Amino acid sequence: MTNDTMQGFMFDDMDIRGVHLRLDQGVKTLLDQQDYPPCVASLLAEMLIVACLLSANLKLRGRLSVQIRGAGPLKWVMAECRQLSDDLEQPFRVKGMAQVDGTVSPDASLIEMVADGRLIITIEPDQGQRYQGIVMVDQATLAECIESYFYQSEQLPTHIQLVSTGEGAAGFMLQRLPQTEANESQSDLDWELVHALAATLSQHELAHLPADQVLHRLFHEQQVKVFSPKPVLQQCDCSRERCGAAIIGLGKTAVDEILDEQEAIIIDCHFCNGHYAFDKVDCYVLLEQDAMPTTADPALH
Repeated sequence: MTNDTMQGFMFDDMDIRGVHLRLDQGVKTLLDQQDYPPCVASLLAEMLIVACLLSANLKLRGRLSVQIRGAGPLKWVMAECRQLSDDLEQPFRVKGMAQVDGTVSPDASLIEMVADGRLIITIEPDQGQRYQGIVMVDQATLAECIESYFYQSEQLPTHIQLVSTGEGAAGFMLQRLPQTEANESQSDLDWELVHALAATLSQHELAHLPADQVLHRLFHEQQVKVFSPKPVLQQCDCSRERCGAAIIGLGKTAVDEILDEQEAIIIDCHFCNGHYAFDKVDCYVLLEQDAMPTTADPALH
């Protein structure tokens, strides 16, 4: 049975919301597909957690990606969370990858790995405008970078705790909702209390306890409304059909030029190491099908 579940919650009498997430099997599956240095693998696992936590708080139907780009040996690392439906039974789908160019020290810090890095958060809803926010990677941990992002971009006090082990990853997020002047003073006190309680959560507890035990451990004296849990699935969205569409998009001239130099067009997915090969027959069948005119069904006239 997988522990890959996201649990949202909100305080009944406080303007504070939160999310707890365990991602064990998904992290293991993703990292087993690649051979990343341990500190890169740990950062990528945390990135997956962050992408899910942010998506849950936004109640986003669409895609949210978290990227770090820099000039260090870790050139690029990204995680994406996709929410395809409002149906609670449908899981969040996550994927991620990293690009390493050079040697990464086993005990390298985040800043050493990315060197002059930028944290980029991109939100692409199915309906509505695309949004992108960028901040410097100038904090010691990814959690602190995300907290800084919210403070700079939205002025929302945010608490994030992340943990990654060889068995999986977990995350915990609290966020204060926008305030009005009328309730700001009481909200300050509420946030101080809840934040202080959350700060007592140990890395071991976050890594091993399920959501209900974490919430009881921290907030058994507060009134907390717990929402239905949401499954999370590590899943790449590559497919042979999508690769075929990309080949069609090249056009016949470009496809001919490639096939004059090699026996097949090979497309590799860097997210999951998927491998798709299209020989000359495959390519020409795709191009011929695309060129065929669509005719109306006479029965409809």
